[in-house]
Amino acid sequence: MSIHVAGHQMDVGDSLSTFIQTELKALLDKYVGETHESQVHLSKDHHEFVTDLAVHVSKNLVVHSKGRDSDAYKSFSDALAKLETRVKKYRSRLRDRKRHDAVGVSANYFVVNHAAEDSGADTPVVVAEMTHDIHHLTVSEAVMKLDLADSPVVMFRNAGNDQLNVVYRRKDGNVGWIDPSKHV
Repeated sequence: MSIHVAGHQMDVGDSLSTFIQTELKALLDKYVGETHESQVHLSKDHHEFVTDLAVHVSKNLVVHSKGRDSDAYKSFSDALAKLETRVKKYRSRLRDRKRHDAVGVSANYFVVNHAAEDSGADTPVVVAEMTHDIHHLTVSEAVMKLDLADSPVVMFRNAGNDQLNVVYRRKDGNVGWIDPSKHV
């Protein structure tokens, strides 16, 4: 298991780095066991420290959390507490679930030429983000991945019908599920 600690335009001292590695390793050993890699990113936003945690629990699953505070140690502790809550909620599923390899399908984000479609001043530009593998999951596994990754949306290939589906976080806090194979 490797834990990478980095700061954005700030120096993360030895004391803080040691504290982060010790606390994160203790939490992961207690709840998760062996992980592939963990990344801790610290930055300063105005007068607050922001800590982003990303823990690669398995090949296809990353658990994210974020903490904010005026003290760097408290910022990390806040992010660690959120990570612990997420991992505890899904601990038995994480331990028992066998991860399947991706089926070779990936979703790409790309820049859309918005000038060709609509040149209005209020038209937003769609920008590139990253490539994601699309995995075979059940709906409950996709919802778990949505919660653990702290992501607004997860696209997956439904294990029940082999169709592309989407689960997303609604404005009211509930989870929405789009299954194009279901006819109304």
